Amino acid sequence: MIKFFRPIRQQLLSENKTASPAGRFSNYLIYAIGEIILVVIGILIALQINNWNENRKTEIKIKNSLVALSNDLIQDTILIRERLPFIKEQYDLNESLRARVAKPNATVDTLIQIMRFEFNPNWVVQIPYNTNTYISLNQTGLIENLSDSLKVSIKNFYNTKASLMDRVEKTTNDYQGKVTSYVNTYTFGVTKIHDQGALIDSLIWNNIDHRHLAATFQGISNFKRILFTETKEELEYSLKSSQDLIRQIDHYLKENYN
Repeated sequence: MIKFFRPIRQQLLSENKTASPAGRFSNYLIYAIGEIILVVIGILIALQINNWNENRKTEIKIKNSLVALSNDLIQDTILIRERLPFIKEQYDLNESLRARVAKPNATVDTLIQIMRFEFNPNWVVQIPYNTNTYISLNQTGLIENLSDSLKVSIKNFYNTKASLMDRVEKTTNDYQGKVTSYVNTYTFGVTKIHDQGALIDSLIWNNIDHRHLAATFQGISNFKRILFTETKEELEYSLKSSQDLIRQIDHYLKENYN
C-alpha cells in the first residue's frame, strides 16, 4: 500500500505547489481518506485469511477426531465379539442348572451336586471401552461443529451405553456381595483355582443346612441371571450401535472431506 500511495503522494505534492490553501487541504484529505480505506481493506483481508486458516485447522481436527472415533468403535466391536460368546455361555449354563433343580424329580442330592461341583459363582469385568476420542470431542467443543444428526447419534450412543454400564456395575456390586456370603459358607470345585482339597471340602459339606443351601442357590443364581442378562444387553446394544455409528461417521467423512 505504501508503494501504491507513493506516486499519488508525489502527484499531490507537485499539485500543491500551485494550488490554493483550500485546494491543498482538499488534496490531502482525499489522500488521507483513501489511505485509511485501503488500510481497512487490508485489515479485513488479513482477518478473512486468518479466519479461513483457523476454520481449515478446525476442519482438519474434526476429520482426524472422527477417524479416531471410528477406529475406537472398531476396536470396541472386536472386544465385544470376543466377550459375547462367554457371556451367553455362562447365562445358558446358569439357566440349565436352575432348570435341573426345578425339575419334579430333583432331590437334595441334585442341589448338592450342582452347588458342590458344577456351579461357578463367577462374574466378568466390564470391557474397557475406548472413550478418549469422545471425551476429547466434548471437552474441545469440536462435537458442536458436526451436523445435528451425527452429533445427536454420537451423544445418544455414549450416554445410553454409560447408563447400561452403570446398571451392570450396580448389579455386579450386589452380586459380589452374594458371592462373598456364598464362598464364606461353601466350597466349590468347578475351577482349579478354587481347589481347596478333600479335607476342607468334606468338612464343609458334612451336615450342611439344606434349606440354607437351597435359599443360597436361589438367590445367587437369580442375581447371576440378572447380571449376565444385563451384561448381554449392554454388549449387544454396544455392538449394533457401534456398527451403525461407524457407518454414519464414514458417510459423513465421505460427504464432507473427500
